Amino acid sequence: MAYQTLYLKYRSQTFADLVGQDPIARTLSNAVEQDRVAHAYLFCGVRGTGKTSTARILARAINCLDRKGAEPCGVCAACVEIGSGAAVDLVEIDAASNRGIDEIRDLRERVKYLPASLKVKVYIIDEAHMLTPEAFNALLKTLEEPPAHVLFVLATTEPHKIPLTVVSRCQRFDFRRIETESIATHLASIVTREGVKVDPASLALIARLGQGSMRDGVTLLDQLISQGVSELTVERTRELLGLADPQTLVEILAAAVSDDAAGVLGRLQAFYDAGGDVRQLVRGLLSAIREAAMLSVGYREGEGLGQATAARLEKIARAAGRRQLLALWKGLMEMEPELRKGADARLLLEVTLLQGMSEATGSAAERPVAERPAVAGPPLARRPPTADRSAVEGPLVAQRPPTADRPAVEPEEGGAIERPLELAEPAAAGLQFEALKQKLPRHVSSLLMDARLASAAGGAIRIEFRYPTHLDLMQRADKRELLAAAAREVFGPESRVELGVETRPAEAAGESPGRSQTPATPRPGRSLAEDPLVRDAMNRFDAVNVRVTPNQPSRPSGSPGTQVGR
Repeated sequence: MAYQTLYLKYRSQTFADLVGQDPIARTLSNAVEQDRVAHAYLFCGVRGTGKTSTARILARAINCLDRKGAEPCGVCAACVEIGSGAAVDLVEIDAASNRGIDEIRDLRERVKYLPASLKVKVYIIDEAHMLTPEAFNALLKTLEEPPAHVLFVLATTEPHKIPLTVVSRCQRFDFRRIETESIATHLASIVTREGVKVDPASLALIARLGQGSMRDGVTLLDQLISQGVSELTVERTRELLGLADPQTLVEILAAAVSDDAAGVLGRLQAFYDAGGDVRQLVRGLLSAIREAAMLSVGYREGEGLGQATAARLEKIARAAGRRQLLALWKGLMEMEPELRKGADARLLLEVTLLQGMSEATGSAAERPVAERPAVAGPPLARRPPTADRSAVEGPLVAQRPPTADRPAVEPEEGGAIERPLELAEPAAAGLQFEALKQKLPRHVSSLLMDARLASAAGGAIRIEFRYPTHLDLMQRADKRELLAAAAREVFGPESRVELGVETRPAEAAGESPGRSQTPATPRPGRSLAEDPLVRDAMNRFDAVNVRVTPNQPSRPSGSPGTQVGR
């Protein structure tokens, strides 16, 4: 007799044999036992979860001649005929190769005839989502009202491709991925019956590689048993499947996050020379990065690379940070389409790891916006968040140009520009001004970012703006009402707000002492790029280098060289 593969030899024959699908098995068993079997079912789920096996069990249960409860007996003529694949009334259609309207028309004609030997004729349409729209339309009426002697079972791995008109005519069951522990337990029962020695660690590894598919797990076990080894250990399993051991994965990942390019390439060379499968190495690295990322947030799952490996991965995660791990993970995930195209897997992995290392260790394109230079001029002051500014800077005071009696304050390296304090202002006023900003909506408080509290005495609150544009915006009725309400809440119910533009000495602008500078004139040595509104726009659109050009006064027609107001 020809050899029968393990997944066919140990295929589930009863509802009780189904692994990991207890709710579905229980529901169908009750339907059979109570004689409430529907005329059409839709079985959905990933590959290898038991959809077709369940359809066969259902066919045997409703046709069994000596059924005990809901389970088929397995020995009657109908059960034997279905189990051997000789039943002419059990029709399995591969929709991937029989997807046209002509095949469905032929099916509709054959549905009319009574079963040849069974009580109910069963049609199992596998990969039903492959049918064409015309074929689905031709099947609709038959699927909705089939003859009493016909049962339809549609199986698919992509239920979203099934038309809703078809789904509404079926009872839908979603087959979930089988738990790794359940797969390992089933594999253990198979090796026991086969008389093969396989250590539990190997079974757990094979179950994880199955990724929720029982058929994939059993197929891998069958492949490994065929190698003819006396005892299958976890090291031998990794060697036969071309998998990287956890130590290799950790060493490659540690070298990558520490920016050791030579170490990464050396370990990849050693793995390649040992005959390892690069595609399996990519999957192993993805699993290691995933486990490291989960450990970095304090989550530890049962399925992993082992306790010793988990401890090393946790150290790597703390040293690298989630950002660098995610950069490597993203690069490896983007390799998948290229690998399917037949690209050189080794070269692609080397380039991906080196690129991920360079991006995670500080290229200008990946640095935060706050760390990039915004304009070609002097760097912008980096300020702490609004909630903490009062504790760092003290009372908020507008920065003014240096004068003879007040020298300029040089910014510290890498820190914020310190602003001089006016002794006439109490420290409490600065704290109250910060509290005022907190009471305002974002679009209003942003106008006060570069404003200053000029005075706060006798119920009069004077706020001076550095830029006239901000003053104009704040003068709008809706914003003034919000500002006045917030001021009354912070400074007292009798408070009244006065708004103005910050005044500056004429000497700072190079003018004569008796001549005042127009408030709209930009401050010498300062760029409009320092306007908080411009900075906010640059941050929102991730701008790096911009040129800000102030609006020029309009010129009357016919006088191209004359500006209005001069």
